Amino acid sequence: MDFWGFVDSFYSPTCVVSVDKTEDGGYSDIRIIAGNKKYLEMIDMRMSEEAPEQKCSFVSGALYTEYFPQNRSFEDVCYQASVEKKEIHTYAHLSNIDLWLDLYVIPIDYNEGNTFYCYYIATASGNEDAILNRVGTSDTANDVLKTCIKLHKSDNLEETMKDVIAEIRQICDAEGCTILLTNDEEAECSILAADFRPGSVIKQVTEFEQFYDIASSWKAMLGEELDCIIISNQSDMDYYSKINRPWYDTLVEAGVESVVLFPLRQGGEIIGFIWATNFDTDKTMRIKETLELTTYFVSSHVARYKVISRLKEMSYTDALTRLPNRFACTEYISELIMKDEKFTAVAIDINNFKSINDTLGFEGGNQVLIEAARRWSEMSDNYITRISGDEFLLVLRDYQTDAQIKKEIKRYVDALDEIMTVEECDIYVSASFGYAEYPVDADSTDALILHATAAMNAIKKANSGDHVLRFTPDLLRDEHILEVENKIRTALENDTIYFNLQPQYDMDHNLRGFEALARMKDSEGNIISPGEFIPVAEKVGLIDRVDGTVFKKAGMFFGELLRKTDADLTLSINASVRHMMKNDFIDEIRALLEMSGIPAEKLEIEITESIIIDSVDKALQCIDEIKSMGIQIAIDDFGTGYSSLSYLNRFPANLLKIDKSFIDKMNTSDSSRQYVAAIISMGHIMGFDVISEGVEDDSQIETLRSIGCDYIQGFVWGRPLSVEDTEKLVNDIISKA
Repeated sequence: MDFWGFVDSFYSPTCVVSVDKTEDGGYSDIRIIAGNKKYLEMIDMRMSEEAPEQKCSFVSGALYTEYFPQNRSFEDVCYQASVEKKEIHTYAHLSNIDLWLDLYVIPIDYNEGNTFYCYYIATASGNEDAILNRVGTSDTANDVLKTCIKLHKSDNLEETMKDVIAEIRQICDAEGCTILLTNDEEAECSILAADFRPGSVIKQVTEFEQFYDIASSWKAMLGEELDCIIISNQSDMDYYSKINRPWYDTLVEAGVESVVLFPLRQGGEIIGFIWATNFDTDKTMRIKETLELTTYFVSSHVARYKVISRLKEMSYTDALTRLPNRFACTEYISELIMKDEKFTAVAIDINNFKSINDTLGFEGGNQVLIEAARRWSEMSDNYITRISGDEFLLVLRDYQTDAQIKKEIKRYVDALDEIMTVEECDIYVSASFGYAEYPVDADSTDALILHATAAMNAIKKANSGDHVLRFTPDLLRDEHILEVENKIRTALENDTIYFNLQPQYDMDHNLRGFEALARMKDSEGNIISPGEFIPVAEKVGLIDRVDGTVFKKAGMFFGELLRKTDADLTLSINASVRHMMKNDFIDEIRALLEMSGIPAEKLEIEITESIIIDSVDKALQCIDEIKSMGIQIAIDDFGTGYSSLSYLNRFPANLLKIDKSFIDKMNTSDSSRQYVAAIISMGHIMGFDVISEGVEDDSQIETLRSIGCDYIQGFVWGRPLSVEDTEKLVNDIISKA
């Protein structure tokens, strides 16, 4: 038969495949007999990429494995078409090049003894929509679309995955269906979702020790190209028993007779697997198609879940002591408050810790913190966290009287009585404890921690033999706060609140715009540090007046600057929680746009994460109104607040700002660098641009550029500027353009 003339009549890449049937009804060699020009070009291109130094050419009758990795799924399809005379239409996704193939395998009514033939047509598409359109009337497409819609609408991916995997199992009519995630750093795997037919006796993955080793073996079998592993008969089982005996043994022990398994890939990396077991093997191809298309969409959602889960773990765990950190603590307290449960927050500070650091060095100081954390965490089920430095916070529940609170805290005092041996030195360590009870002493998370800390600072200053003190209201308003408050009120009355503008740049050093920063002079003309007056303004309820003054002054200047220069720049202004929650905030913003003449799209409002957790519904309503005007939203100081990451999915922001504290440590701490990279990755997944603030040297710029940051702000390219210097900078840029 003229196979060459036959394949040349096809437009799409087409080849003729031969299958040698064995006496027991199986098959042995599978060869490529002939291919049209497009098919041979595809083979030559593939081979030259793998071995560019070699001249590649097609040899008729060569085993298909000379050109492609061995693939049991491909072999099974060819056998069904050539020997069993079945016409097969299926799909495949080549993850390494993100290419979909629409595949037709058609029997040829011709054989030579035990050698049978079929022809194989592969139509390429770079768009999954094209594949869905071609199967738009099939059950497979409908099943996939329902799954994708459910994933897209989900606010809780973990819970939705449980529903999705149950639907997939029912679609496949399988006994079990599972999504497993792998963590190569920790050499661990975990089940994201699983579903089993009622009465199933399959032994589940969680019942096998060291299953990560089995999952890793699948990665080696799949390599970079193979899309799936299929076991549908005893021949397949025998094959995998030879090439992966440990996995085969677990299949037998688990009671698995058939498997379709797909890798979940993201950016060329396998992040997990999805599989169906013990299904109707007469429907193997349909099950493969369903899982193939579903897997493609599930992968991106699972990748997002892994990023967020990893980021949450990093964000909520103190790297030194492995205790929960401040973010975890504040979220935990907020949850208790939502339940309206009585509890006590205990602020703890190691006494004379600076002296310990000076004497033993920072490493010695770290060992003291680690040992104190170990002793406290092993004492009971109470919630203990490290807030920062040498500060810890303890949460007590299930007590009746104040005497019981003090008795429980005394146990933590006594836990430090035993000598610590650090750097071959025996030292005595003590701590100060201040506590405040919800709801008696405070009715919010911030207030409770503030009041407990005030009590702790007071007992620490007393320097007495008693290390424990309960909060009382007189501890809050010290002389310094009153002094700064008076200066702020005077500055507002005398109009000595002003602003500086700090430039923001993209990674190519193109000016994006400016952030307006509040500045203040006292009655004698002395500049007061923002780090001093901003916290006091927030505490005493004057921050909205400070914000409003900066809004008006910066807005008027910037509007005039845009009219003079016609520059394409953005003005960022900061809105505090108190200011944004005011009923007339939206009216104030509308008035600012009208008065300044700034186009709405050139104005950006920066808000802190705490707005999200303090009043979710009101904050979202307010932000939606701001967005409807065309104004941009930035989330400021990301990573230092208390918000739950799940809220960010609902947050219509444009920009994520990474706090300076993380940038400072980025090039000296691998965990900090990974944390910044994770924030950038998560921001991009959620559709945000990302800006890093506090960038101070060129090495930080290069690191941020390498991990995909979009913008920077910091001394390295621009300190806060006066209005005169700002105008000069913009004019200089325009003149050089």
